[in-house]
Formats: sequence, structure tokens, C-alpha cells
Amino acid sequence: MFSLLLPPLSPPLEAEPEVDNLLVSDATPDGFRLSWTADEGVFDSFVLKIRDTKKQSEPLEITLLASERTRDITGLREATEYEIELYGISSGKRSQPVSAIATTAMGSPKEITFSDITENSATVSWMVPTAQVESFRITYVPITGGAPSVVTVDGTKTQTRLLRLLPGVEYLVSVIAVKGFEESEPVSGTLTTALDGPSGLVTANITDSEALAMWQPAIAPVDHYVISYTGDRVPEITRTVSGNTVEYALTNLEPATEYTLRIFAEKGPQKSSTITTKFTTDLDSPRDLTATEVQSETALLTWRPPRASVTGYLLVYESVDGTLKEVVVGPETTSYSLSGLSPSTHYTARIQALNGPLRSKMSQTVFTTIGLLYPFPRDCSQAMLNGDTTSGLYTIYVNNDKAQKLEVFCDMTSDGGGWIVFLRRKNGREDFYRNWKAYAAGFGDLKEEFWLGLDALSKITAQGQYELRVDLRDHGETAYAVYDRFSVGDARTRYKLKVEGYSGTAGDSMAYHNGRSFSTFDKDTDSAITNCALSYKGAFWYKNCHRVNLMGRYGDNSHSQGVNWFHWKGHEYSIQFAEMKLRPSNFRNLEGRRKRA
Repeated sequence: MFSLLLPPLSPPLEAEPEVDNLLVSDATPDGFRLSWTADEGVFDSFVLKIRDTKKQSEPLEITLLASERTRDITGLREATEYEIELYGISSGKRSQPVSAIATTAMGSPKEITFSDITENSATVSWMVPTAQVESFRITYVPITGGAPSVVTVDGTKTQTRLLRLLPGVEYLVSVIAVKGFEESEPVSGTLTTALDGPSGLVTANITDSEALAMWQPAIAPVDHYVISYTGDRVPEITRTVSGNTVEYALTNLEPATEYTLRIFAEKGPQKSSTITTKFTTDLDSPRDLTATEVQSETALLTWRPPRASVTGYLLVYESVDGTLKEVVVGPETTSYSLSGLSPSTHYTARIQALNGPLRSKMSQTVFTTIGLLYPFPRDCSQAMLNGDTTSGLYTIYVNNDKAQKLEVFCDMTSDGGGWIVFLRRKNGREDFYRNWKAYAAGFGDLKEEFWLGLDALSKITAQGQYELRVDLRDHGETAYAVYDRFSVGDARTRYKLKVEGYSGTAGDSMAYHNGRSFSTFDKDTDSAITNCALSYKGAFWYKNCHRVNLMGRYGDNSHSQGVNWFHWKGHEYSIQFAEMKLRPSNFRNLEGRRKRA
């Protein structure tokens, strides 16, 4: 047997254990996280040494467990550079150390607070971080969203004013410290601006018992407004109205009383500032002024006193010819005997309460002394038969009912007079392109251009048989048309026209419109495919469409657009002057009606 003798093996060389890959992460203002690698089971412990590079604080030495591979370091100075050294301990021996450099993050501002909050501004304050910073950036935005606003201030500042805020809005406010390209974490808080109140509080339409409060609304949406008002010896009244309201009617007020009016807005628990105004109600008028015991030269006026105390009454009575008399009587007086009146004369009596400088509105009544043929004339013909022969404004009474008085213009000269003028065109100052409601009620100035109203025409022509007269004038030329039978139906017929029995010089243009209902641009009753009133910018008893368009556009010579009477000037000429008037068909003046004017 042979054996091969080999030299003995030398023991293997063991590598020195190492700590490696020391990493720094998650830096905060007071620390950072360290992590490293090392073989398991090799070290008994680790030793960590930390010191700031400027040696402004005592160095730290921390012994770590053998199992640890990460450690969060806290309690350091913000924005400070630190040197880090880590080595392992094995059987009492130190390994080769590993080292790193770490810098703590810049500190954030702290303890954000708000003060001096108004409707559109607020002051934000904060505590500065320990380390010096270059600036602070303040961002504020409504909680509900919107474009953020940004303000930058010097790094030494601890507060700033936020401007141009919206009233009653909650804002999120953030403050960030800035140094170079580094920014801190924000410190944030919320504030809610004060609720702005209403503005421009005024009162209008003040009477003895009512007033209208009006105001400009708050900028911020509000839940409601709280209104309160009180006066001398009057308890306070409080009312709550919708936040969408900008006016409120004050009722049941005491006359001749100074009131204080207040209003503020509410939104949830928020309440705006209060604005105030004062107003004084009118002195209320004497009531139920009545003329009784009317004779040819005397009458007795009686009235009921107003609610407010008075120092006297001013009585004014005026005859139809303009003769006016005034008298002041004492505060206890409730009647007064008029004497020296003219027989068969229409009088207007007015009374006004007095209280120092305060004067009430006039209360009025009318009466006619005995002797008139028609104490309450139903038209201008009866007014003329009563002795009135001057053209002008008169009061008539439908069906001779004193409760149905109507102011009209009477033509007392044309063809014997006695005409109620119900339409006049003369200068184009009045707009005749109006709606149904306006034509039913009437409009304009009785002394200038006007339309008396369909309701009035219907009631007047229902009193009996009336005739129609139309007077036309243009640059010295005149023409007229008379119709022996004229009436206007009631609203149920849409004021249907009946016009017959033509005579005159203007030509029979109205016959085309006989039997038609009245038309306006907003109530089309014509027989045309188009809306005649809309097409010709007027209103009339249109058919398809017109031969007469006296409510057309003044001065417009376009085809059918102007003030037209077809059989006199055609459709392409706007007549300068036109009047329509009516009176009873059986009216005759004292000289008879030998000819028409």
C-alpha cells in the first residue's frame, strides 16, 4: 500500500465584519431616518455618533441593538447639517465606521391664528420657525373652491393682512416658510369673514299709515333680513323676510309719527351690522267729507276728524269757473256752512288737516248748487246744456251716477259743441303703440295727445244712441266725417265697433272697420293673417288691416304706418291733426244744426 503524504492545510483567513450602506432619508425639521446593512449575527451592537457640523450643540452617541438596521433620529435642530458615524461592536472590537452627512428640514411656521376679521379682510398671524427663513408665502382660498390668492412677506414678519375677501365666506389659509428653493410644510387654519349687511336703507311712498322700506342687498347670500321699526309711544315691531327680498311694506303705522327703522342680515349663526334710518308718517286726512243741505247759494260741509291730533283745518272750495275761497277752522270743528254760492254751479270742496308744519293730503268732495239741469252730467252735451260753453276739461258722471265720475275733454265749439273728445293726435309726443291693458284703461294728457279708454267708451255709448265725429287737419286743409250711429261693446265683445250713417268731407273710411273688435299687438282680433297692430305699430278696430289708422306712428309716411285716413290722404301720408269725438245723436244746440262745421 502506498500513501501520498500531503502537507498540512493552513487555516483560512477570516474577513473583518463590516457595516455598510449608511443611508439618510425622511428628513424632518427635528430629525431624519438612518438605515444601514450588516451581516446577521456578526455584531453584538452598533454605535451611532451624530454631531452638527458647526458644533453648535453637544454631539450625540447612541448604542443600538445588534438587530437594528434603521433608527429614527429626533430632537435635532431644524435646518442644520449633521455628521453621522456608525460602527459595529463585535467581541469588544470596533468595525470600520461608515459615515454620512444629513441636514434636517426647514421648520414650519406654527400656531396660525386670525384676528380683526371684517366683511372683506382679516389678519393672519403665526410663530416663525427656529431657523431663519427668507420669506413666508400665505395662500388663501374659499373652502368651496375658487382661485387661490397668494401673498408673500419678509421672513421676519409674523403677521399680514388678507384683503379683498368675500363677505360671509369660509377660507382655508396656509402659511409656508421659504428659503432658497426649499419650502416648509404648511401650517393651515380656517376663518369665516363677517357677514356684510344691507345698505342704502330708504323709505318711499310714505302715507299716514304706510311706507315702503327699500335697501340694497348684502353681497353675501343671506338666509333672511330682520326688520324692526318703532315710533314715539309705539311698540317695536319686528319682521323677518326672505334673503332674496329688497323691499318691505310697512303697514298699520300711526299718522304724524316719527319712526326709527332698522335692518340687518342673518346667515346661520352670523349676524350683520345694523343700518338705521328715520321717517315720519304723514298727517292723516279728515274722512268722509260730504256736502249736504245743498241749496242754490248754501251748502253744509261735514267730515270726520283724522286719528292724529290736529291744530286746525284748511277748507278750500272752488267753483267750476275758477273762483276759489279758503277758510281755516279750529281743531274741534267737524262741519262748516258755506254761503254766497252761485246757483247751478259745480263746486269742488277740499279739506286738509293741520298740525304745526304738518299738512295732510286733501280730502275732496264735489257738489252742485240747485238750479242745474243736470247736476251730474253724463256727457259733454249735458254739461253744455248746464251752461258750460268753453272747451276744456270737465267731469262727467256715467249714467248720471256721482260715483262714476270721469274726467274728459269737451269740445264745446265744433258743430254746436257737446262733444266728448276720446282721441287726439297733434304732435307725436305720446306713444300710441301700447298694449291691450293700456287701451282699455286709457292714457295720455287730455290737454295734449291722449286716448280716453275702451272701458270708458263702452260705458258712455251704453247710455244711449251716440254719433261720432272725426276732425282732420293738415297744413291748413280740413276734413271731417260724421256717423249717426256709433257704439263700442263691452270687454266681452272685445269692444266691438258699430259705426253707421256717414256724412262729411273726409270720405267713409270707418265703414271698413264696422263690426270689428279692437286689436292691439298683444291681443290680435283682426282677420288678417298677420297681426295688424304689430305690423302697423298702432291699435284699432282692424280688419285686414285698415282704412283708418289714427293710432299709427305720428309723422311716418311709410305705407299704412302713419296717422292714416285712407279716403282723404291715402295710406302713404301721416295726418298732422286728428280728433275723434262723440255726443248723443239727438243733441241740438239752440241755433239748430243747420250745417256741419
